[in-house]
Amino acid sequence: MRPFDHDYAEEIIERLSGLSAETRPRWGRLTRDQLYAHLADTLRYSMGRNGAPVNRSTWFSRRIVGPLVLSGLLRIPKNLKIPGSGEMPRGNLETLQAVLEDYLNLVQADELAPVPHVYFGDLGVDGWARLHMAHFEHHLRQFGV
Repeated sequence: MRPFDHDYAEEIIERLSGLSAETRPRWGRLTRDQLYAHLADTLRYSMGRNGAPVNRSTWFSRRIVGPLVLSGLLRIPKNLKIPGSGEMPRGNLETLQAVLEDYLNLVQADELAPVPHVYFGDLGVDGWARLHMAHFEHHLRQFGV
């Protein structure tokens, strides 16, 4: 798996910049602007900026599902419903790019102290990088970019 780094972030922004407001996902009901907000919120969450995480993990999610997703052997399922994912806010590409740069700058400076994942538990910096990669690719596939 390639690194979740500044080069990949530039590629993400380039791929997403081709989406128009009218672009419809291949599955689900997420809009382009909701996608931008969702991806930025996930990065903020991993940095501990979206409040205290709720622990919904189980032995199975931490020891079986998490490692399978992080290794790339298991893709994030389509139309996965997560608690608290009701009305999604709208975002923009510029904000997503700024949050990506903030996250990567913290990683590069060795200053990121990531919070535990709600289902997969303590991932550390490397685990979060792998999860962000899987998550971003999941949504890029969703929008065909």
